[in-house]
Amino acid sequence: RTSPLLSTSASPPWCSSGSQFLRKPLASSPILHKQASINVQIGSMALSHLPMAHVSSKAAKQSQSSVPTGVLVTYGLFFTFSIAVYHFFAEGEFSAILTLSVIMQCLAIALLALQSQSSGSAAGISAKALMMEGGSLVCRLSSTLWLNGYLPVDATGDHLFQIVDICSLGIVAYLLHHVLMTQRHTYQAELDSLPMPSLVIGCFVAAALLHADMNDRPLFDTLWMAGLFLGIA
Repeated sequence: RTSPLLSTSASPPWCSSGSQFLRKPLASSPILHKQASINVQIGSMALSHLPMAHVSSKAAKQSQSSVPTGVLVTYGLFFTFSIAVYHFFAEGEFSAILTLSVIMQCLAIALLALQSQSSGSAAGISAKALMMEGGSLVCRLSSTLWLNGYLPVDATGDHLFQIVDICSLGIVAYLLHHVLMTQRHTYQAELDSLPMPSLVIGCFVAAALLHADMNDRPLFDTLWMAGLFLGIA
């Protein structure tokens, strides 16, 4: 049995007029057409930006994860070595902090050498600062290689402390050779304005006045103190 509402061909006046009333404004209203076009434009703009956003986020992730492998390996080796020194060589003694400090200094110099080697450029590296760092290591080694006054009292003070300083001095010499010889064309000499002579003189004068007596040898006490000042100048 068919429903009369579906079988009848004539619609009530209110229905036809209502349908005309509903259809006509939707088809002819300029405000709705404008709003629809705006929505379409916004949607197309959003869709057009999706690939760019994906690409930019991907590039950002790549830039964040673009740390050179050599740098990560260097950090890992020095971190592992520091833990081994503290636990196995120094056996947790507080004086091992002296050895750990020279290990961190060696790490900093090694990272600078790695950056210079990987980039093939000496830009941003101060040869004068490297010379002062090398002088600092030489002054310290002049005391620590044969005197015990400024060495850690744990087992790292026997040989390890001095070996790390010698390694740092070797890396500094390597860096100076690269900056002044191999990569001299990229060395920014005009920007290297460190007043090295006056700083060196000031460091030695201050060391002569302020040195300790841990070695009980005024000359080598002064040299050790001068090395300390040269390293922080």
